[in-house]
Amino acid sequence: MSKPLDVTAWIDLNIVDQPWGKSLSKQFDEKKIKYLVETMPIPYTITWSISTYPGASSSSAAATASNINEEFVSNLLLFMTCEQWFEFVHVCLNDSGSNGGKELFDTINNNFSMKKSTTICVVGVSSFNNLCKMLNQKKPRLTIKQNDLENVLVQLQLLNQCVIKYVENDNDLALLVLSFTKAVSVAPQKRLKNQSPFTFHVDSMKKLKAIRIDPENSNQCLQLLWKQVLQQFPLVGIEQAQAISNQYPTIQSLVSAYDQCQTEVEAKRLLADIQVRRGAGVLTTTRKIGPQLSEKIWKFFKSENGMDLL
Repeated sequence: MSKPLDVTAWIDLNIVDQPWGKSLSKQFDEKKIKYLVETMPIPYTITWSISTYPGASSSSAAATASNINEEFVSNLLLFMTCEQWFEFVHVCLNDSGSNGGKELFDTINNNFSMKKSTTICVVGVSSFNNLCKMLNQKKPRLTIKQNDLENVLVQLQLLNQCVIKYVENDNDLALLVLSFTKAVSVAPQKRLKNQSPFTFHVDSMKKLKAIRIDPENSNQCLQLLWKQVLQQFPLVGIEQAQAISNQYPTIQSLVSAYDQCQTEVEAKRLLADIQVRRGAGVLTTTRKIGPQLSEKIWKFFKSENGMDLL
């Protein structure tokens, strides 16, 4: 099993000084996730680094953003209040190039060593529709209409590949940042799983080892072989194979379970509700095998139709 990545969240000082950002550090402390509060190159931003420096922790500020730039990932969160968002839309509308705030993204990329995939988070509103209602109610000094908001949103998405998120309160904000942190930690493993040059055989990046049958320990060898058989199915990793083998330790036990099912539908969904545990520690997640993969495995072992496709 690969070693868990040492992920650190870099939080701009301006964020934790705001009323809507005060609970962020508390949530990180409770989840025991590493973070550093720094004056970031761009105010009101959060980014992440994958670090192997010894002793790096949430209480250690010895490292600075400048000396681990090469470790930064491409994700960047930029927070704006509703008023700041309206002002930003006004700037975009009055930009002679009508390029959806290109200057902002150029500034972001010029201040970091790698190009950033930026997500703008509007604080104080739960959705775009509520933002439009706020625009009509408050009637800000800037002349902006709902159509203007929609046009700028499309420009940001198409021209700058920027995603817009909305958070209503500090709790929603903390959950959003934690979800991004978890995504950063599992992203490298997901990329490795998707690097197989073919779809019809086992992913070469899984680095399966040849199994040598030992007569004195044949049961363990057969269990390893069973897991490798399961990993031949597309998108099946060691976690899914382990979960299935825990429930059905041999091929014979799985086939016998299929034979005991009363209906074909029941047999197809036999594995669907098996829980799969991924990650370790505070970043542990659980999910189910799911009906699609369950049906594929059933087809492989029990289908009598030679034209069935996996």
